[in-house]
Amino acid sequence: MEFNQLKKLVEETRCTRRYKHNYRMNTQDIIDLIDLARISSSAKNMQPLKYVIINDELMKSEIEKPLQWAAHLKDWDQSFDEKPSAYIIVISDRNIDGFEMIDLGIAIQTIALGAKAKGLSSCNLASIDKQAYKKLLTLEPHLMPVLAIALGRSAEDIKIVESKDEDMNYYRDENNTHCVPKRDLADILIGCYE
Repeated sequence: MEFNQLKKLVEETRCTRRYKHNYRMNTQDIIDLIDLARISSSAKNMQPLKYVIINDELMKSEIEKPLQWAAHLKDWDQSFDEKPSAYIIVISDRNIDGFEMIDLGIAIQTIALGAKAKGLSSCNLASIDKQAYKKLLTLEPHLMPVLAIALGRSAEDIKIVESKDEDMNYYRDENNTHCVPKRDLADILIGCYE
């Protein structure tokens, strides 16, 4: 893969909040994404993360009950027709001495890029009820849910835009396009010693 192909993939890999409701996820595609995360880098190579696939309609509805979507979009709430097709629940094994948050960042970016390469979209959801998920998934005491990843086919347009006045909140424009402000490269590259 050439650098520009990778850059395009990264640019197109955006958190998606509106999905095509009639798309049914292939469980093997989800397993493939988890396998990508499995073979990715891990701090100290301890691999403390585990995963649960939610591709069943009844279980999906239980997972969705405590979820909160798009805090910056005050006038929007996800409708039934915009729900994702499946979820991955990321679990931390607290018996493994690793750097869970480093591994989590690597894993969710890898899964998101893999999903986009398969023509899918994803969204990382940190606003989960960990105790409710722990009970729902009948997890052992040392296993703690840390994140949900929504998966499906996108039903929205998303674009990167320049930030204005240091406002980094995402929003929907007059065409209902989801806009994601990004800081200018000159604002984040603060040194270069050649």
